[in-house]
Amino acid sequence: MSDVFNDPPVLRTERLVLRQITEADGEGLFAIFADDEVTEHYAWETFTDVGQGHALAARTAEQFERREAIRWGLVHPASHRIIGTCGYTRWNQEDHFAMLGYDLARPYWRRGLMSEAVAAVVQFGFEQMALHRVEATVLTGNIASAVLLRRAGFQLEGVLRGRALQRETFRDMWMFGITRDDWTTAVTSADPPVS
Repeated sequence: MSDVFNDPPVLRTERLVLRQITEADGEGLFAIFADDEVTEHYAWETFTDVGQGHALAARTAEQFERREAIRWGLVHPASHRIIGTCGYTRWNQEDHFAMLGYDLARPYWRRGLMSEAVAAVVQFGFEQMALHRVEATVLTGNIASAVLLRRAGFQLEGVLRGRALQRETFRDMWMFGITRDDWTTAVTSADPPVS
């Protein structure tokens, strides 16, 4: 297992570069989270001040420095700044599981970009971080996110009742999970037959 905290990895997909988020990404994060449609299914309010973007960038960088989490900024060739994020918001190294989180600026929705990012991050988690399990929680009603996770091989494991306080209302969340065995089976079955 490589030490991802000593050597921050850069991941590449067909159309994206995933690189470490730094404090310089504040404006890019603000642009993503200042959109009501992006934050519709988030527990926090839509950003109204660029300082919130800078604070999130600093917090993300600090979590990485404290070896608690790793989240990549998504960079598309058509953009000079990040257009989304994807990564592990919590990494329990003792129990070998991590919580997946992701978001994407609305102009880039419905292009399959987040599917690419999630696939790369999950692969990295199982191959380089020695994860046994990856979890993701989604507010009930967020169908697009649920479909994304199912396509990535995650299974719906249940409902966490009243799990999230969203804008002064307690909301249920779906719990999705994928284990190393699930992922290995899916990858193996997707490989073309050897002739």
